[in-house]
Amino acid sequence: MTISNKPSSRPDGRESGSKAGGKAKERLEQLEALWLQERETSHARFLEERRAKTLKQRVDDGHALTDLRVVEVDAAPGGRLLLWLETTARQGLGDLRVGSGDPVRLWWEDPDSPEAVLGVVSRRRGERLGVMVEDLVDRLEQGAFSLDRDEPQTTFQRGLQAIQSFKQARDGEIAQLREIFYGEAPALFAPRPSLLHWVDRGLNPPQQAAIYTALSAEHIALIHGPPGTGKTRTLVEFILQSVRRGERVLATAASNTAVDNLAERLVDAGISVVRLGHPARVSARIEAHTMDALLEKEEDFALASRWMREVREIRNRIERKISRGELPRAERLTLKEEARALMNDARRQLKGAQEAILDRSQVICSTAAGADSGLLGKRRFDTVVLDEATQAVDPMALVALSRARRVVMAGDPMQLPPTVIDLEAERAGLGETLFARMYAQKRDSMLTMLTIQYRMNETIMSFPSTQLYGGALIAADKNRAHRLEDLDGVASDPLRPHPLMFLDTAGTGWNELNDQDDPSIANPEQAARVAAEVTRLLGRGIQPTYIAVITPYYAQVRQLRALLSDAHHRGLEIDTVDGFQGREKEAVIVDLVR
Repeated sequence: MTISNKPSSRPDGRESGSKAGGKAKERLEQLEALWLQERETSHARFLEERRAKTLKQRVDDGHALTDLRVVEVDAAPGGRLLLWLETTARQGLGDLRVGSGDPVRLWWEDPDSPEAVLGVVSRRRGERLGVMVEDLVDRLEQGAFSLDRDEPQTTFQRGLQAIQSFKQARDGEIAQLREIFYGEAPALFAPRPSLLHWVDRGLNPPQQAAIYTALSAEHIALIHGPPGTGKTRTLVEFILQSVRRGERVLATAASNTAVDNLAERLVDAGISVVRLGHPARVSARIEAHTMDALLEKEEDFALASRWMREVREIRNRIERKISRGELPRAERLTLKEEARALMNDARRQLKGAQEAILDRSQVICSTAAGADSGLLGKRRFDTVVLDEATQAVDPMALVALSRARRVVMAGDPMQLPPTVIDLEAERAGLGETLFARMYAQKRDSMLTMLTIQYRMNETIMSFPSTQLYGGALIAADKNRAHRLEDLDGVASDPLRPHPLMFLDTAGTGWNELNDQDDPSIANPEQAARVAAEVTRLLGRGIQPTYIAVITPYYAQVRQLRALLSDAHHRGLEIDTVDGFQGREKEAVIVDLVR
């Protein structure tokens, strides 16, 4: 489908998007200032933590490496290079805690030097570490450099660029969306589509209504999905219907887990999907649909790989001759130039293969931040879907939405807001999302709420339904009276006869503790009580994988994991409230600590 960039007419006869209006401009300028403030706070905190420790301490902590050298170079997606590094340090890679997808910097005298080379960890292969960089700096080939974990500055840069795109747009889809986002224009809708042939025939009426609204939206639709109401299921059907209409869709979410969930269901429905993002951060089920995996099936990839093997052979020849003192400077320069020419040819070959893969895909999936990937170039999409929209701060949401003609956002403003480090910026508005603001403005024409939930027993559901959703939630028949003893092999517990139970620890003297070196909070006695409750559940025959323990503080997570280490290794999930959000288990214990 061809997307026009012509300005559209507004209901009042004026062309939209001549420039950012007063309210939109003011909000975007404020957002830019808050995002810069967040970046500075994040940067200062990161530097403070790094400078507080020596290089040896950082190595011992698993956040740094020393005495590195480049032993191999491969071409990587996006025109980048994959450097394979080895260390001559006695401990080798040791217990390195820098993982796949983490930003790093390669440095010589000082990690904060302008000469430091920025990269991203690809993966570990035995005692070799793969790091992706934009280019191969000559000094790296001389060896003897260090590596430090870095802060994620790319995320901030992408957010700033997205804000600028919305501020500066004078016409076209971005300008139209900007006016609607900030209340300067109404959301328009075409006539409701004719009766749809549903791919998923089990959709309930609220889910079907949400899809009809989204398909008829000219610019934006919101889907409010409280827990367990089938928000992802609804989005998948909407995407399938959009593809049927010949549209190209960019499906995004705030987290990798949510993106993978969408991608897996689309693949199961027979849709051609490309999952952007680092393979190590992608679920095993969707790994075959990553750009890296798809590239390996292309003929161009084999050719590029052959050229990179030739590059390695030239590098080895250079090293051998240097070690024997047989390489004049002129010959060394010639060989290096030959290697660089082959390397550039390989990168161009890969880029052409990537373009072909993207062009024939029906749906591209990525995180909201990843939607600014260089792989996508200047591509625009008929529809951009943003799941977990209430988890994405505005700059990250705008990264994805800047590629859209039409936007469909799904989320729940009653759940946790996005994480913001700078508390002042959070209070000033960075913690409030586009979805939440439009929801609060009661822009009902664009909003559909899903009301039938398939997760909770009706007793558990009644509290959030009454307190947060105006009593609108309805328990589906299959889970309305669902009990643990309904599971195979699970015994009843006469002392736990109800699906919801509170344990009051007031007056026990179980007080919280916090270490001077750790701002997080723990409560050892209460952790022991929680562990006893988990043991009671396990004794009923409930599998560890069916149980989760969640708590607000990571120090308490550590206490609980130590007390329940055996069950934890067998699949019992113990995590923070943030870490568990959006997940579900048959039994959940909440430890409030304080």
